Amino acid sequence: MLDNIKYLLSLKSVDKDISEKNYDLALEKLNSLIKEEYKPSETFLKRGRLCHKLLMLDDAYSDFTYIITHCVKKEEAYYERVALNYEMSNYYEAIMDANKILGWDEDNFNIKRIKFLSFVFSSQEDIAKNYILSLFEYNKYRTIQFLFQEVAIVLAKDELAKGLKLLYIIDMIDKDNPIKLLKEASIYELAGQVDKKNEILKRIDSVFPKYFISHFRYTDMYQDKDLMEICFLLELRIFDKQNLFAYPMKILEGYKNHIEGHIIDSKECFEKAIDINPRKPEGYVLLAQTLQLMSGYDNPEYRTDAEENYKIAMEIYQKESLGDKAEEMKRQLKHLNSNLLLR
Repeated sequence: MLDNIKYLLSLKSVDKDISEKNYDLALEKLNSLIKEEYKPSETFLKRGRLCHKLLMLDDAYSDFTYIITHCVKKEEAYYERVALNYEMSNYYEAIMDANKILGWDEDNFNIKRIKFLSFVFSSQEDIAKNYILSLFEYNKYRTIQFLFQEVAIVLAKDELAKGLKLLYIIDMIDKDNPIKLLKEASIYELAGQVDKKNEILKRIDSVFPKYFISHFRYTDMYQDKDLMEICFLLELRIFDKQNLFAYPMKILEGYKNHIEGHIIDSKECFEKAIDINPRKPEGYVLLAQTLQLMSGYDNPEYRTDAEENYKIAMEIYQKESLGDKAEEMKRQLKHLNSNLLLR
């Protein structure tokens, strides 16, 4: 009959065998320990983990399931089995195990990830889409970034069909996403389906301008854009082979620098945007805001420059019959000058 000291010494011996890659001997010792029926949950867990490591997946599944069915301490076995079920493509069981775990570990993102991927790969696309959006609080760009990371993971394993399933979820969230289309084309190329690849590449050329304009508004100000969205839109430069969107791209770069605290770089971007298209008012507005921020109390010359840029923007808005925008520029000028009087 084992006591606790003998049991711990036996486990230490098993750990030594595993570290020295004497796996058969380690399994033999674990089998003997299980026959002793002393602390079965710990012994079955250790044997299950070793079987998983040795790719004896059915044996590992059996050990984890025994703990869940017969033992009091079953939480660790659930963590092991949910990962194993996912690996074995037992997606419905993985979802059920994930739900159990989330009952006591509700903030575990890795378990939520397994649950989401199990929805995707068991063809429950609508549920998968709604679930992943809820995890990222319906922030489209954070969700898409996560999905592209998952696409990269499955493609690194040459799991092309899984990559296409994940790209389909992206398409459900963000129709005709150019980066999604580019990834899809690369998958068909890897699969040797060159005609499909070329068809998608032609589609990218046609949808990119419409997609970009629908996602970018020249009238947006800093606070209206999320950094993730800006970074995503800047990635679309790879599609703009004819440099048709130089002005908005430069504005976006200025946004990004501003949000990241690189104010001087932001100023330079807006100046370049004005050089690219001096007839657009937004570059002047954003430059004026940046100069106003830079002026503080030590750089009064920037206030004068800010005032000039607000005036130019106001004139352009007036010529375009955008009265509300012109009035907004007047308010900005009034605010700028009132602050100057307070100094």
